Amino acid sequence: MHQLAGAAGSTALETTSAAYYASIAEAEESRDGTVRHRLRPEVGDGTIEVTSLRSGFEIVRYDVAFAGGHQVGFTFPGDHFELEHCVDGRMHISEATAGAGDLHARSVALSPRGAIDGVVVHGAGERYRAVSVTGSWSGLESYLAGLGAGALPATGPEDVARERYLGRSAALRPAAGPLEEIFTHRRSSPGRLLFMESRLVAALAALVDGLTAAVPSADARDLAAPALDEHEVAALHRVPELLWRERHTPPTLADLARVSSMSVRRLTTGFRALYGTSVMEHHRRHCLDRAAALLVETDWPVARIAHEVGYASAGNFGYAFRRDRGTSPARFRRAHS
Repeated sequence: MHQLAGAAGSTALETTSAAYYASIAEAEESRDGTVRHRLRPEVGDGTIEVTSLRSGFEIVRYDVAFAGGHQVGFTFPGDHFELEHCVDGRMHISEATAGAGDLHARSVALSPRGAIDGVVVHGAGERYRAVSVTGSWSGLESYLAGLGAGALPATGPEDVARERYLGRSAALRPAAGPLEEIFTHRRSSPGRLLFMESRLVAALAALVDGLTAAVPSADARDLAAPALDEHEVAALHRVPELLWRERHTPPTLADLARVSSMSVRRLTTGFRALYGTSVMEHHRRHCLDRAAALLVETDWPVARIAHEVGYASAGNFGYAFRRDRGTSPARFRRAHS
C-alpha cells in the first residue's frame, strides 16, 4: 500500500507524493507547470494531473482506472485542507474517526479541521474521475481574507464534519459545478491558470454559502433522515448504477423499489438522505455530467453523445443541456476544447 503523509507544502508530503507518483506513473510537465502523471500499463490506464496555483493551492485531476485495484494510505495534520468532487465513478474512504464510506459521482467531500489518518481504495478496473483542491486551512483563511471574504464558516459539529468528509452533505454540492468546470477544461492557452483560479474562487464561494447555512440539530436530522440499515444503504448505492445501465429504457421508481426490496417511499426518502437529492435528479445530473465530459474528450457528433447518455433525441438533449449549463453543447465544446 502506498502512503502519503505530511502538511501541505511540507518536505514530508513532497517526498511521499514524489515517491508515490514515481512508483505508478511516468511524468510529463507542460509549459504552465502542470505535471501529468500517466499510469504505467501494468498499473492501469489514465492520468493524474497536478497544477500548482499562485494562490498556494494545488489542483489535482484524476482520470484513472487501476488494473488490479489500488490502496493509498494517508496521514495528514490538522491544518490539511482538501475539497474533492467526484465527477464519475467511486472511491472508498476509510478514516480512523470518520468511519468508512464511498465518495461517488456528484458527491463533494471536505476534510475536517483536524488530523486525519486512513486509506482510500479504488476497485480493480473501476474508472474514477475527480478534481481535488488541496492546501492548508490557514492558507485558505489568508486567501479568503485577501479577497475580502473573511474566514470560512465553521465546518459544524464533529459528527457533521465526519459526514461531510465522506461526501454525505448536500450543503457542499453547489461547489461541484465550478470544480467540474476545472475537470472538463482541457484547452491549453495563456489564460488557463487564470481560468482555474477563477473556478477555484467560485467553488470557495459556494463552499462559504453552504457552510454559512445553519446546521440542523441532531434531533432535527434524526427526524428528517430515515435510519438506514446496512443492506438498505448497499441497495441504494446500486440504484445509480442500475439507472445508468438501463438509461435507454429507464426503470420506474416502482421497479427500482422492487429490485431494492424497499417500498417506493423508503427508496425515495432513503436516497435523498444518502445523496441529498431525488433519484431522478441524481440520474439526470449524472447523464449531463457524462455528456459534458464526452463533448470535451471526444469528437463524437452531438446526436451520438445524446444517445450515449440516454436521450431519445438530440433536440431533447440540447434543451436539457442548455437548461443545465446555460449554453449549447456545441458552444460548450468550443469553450472547453
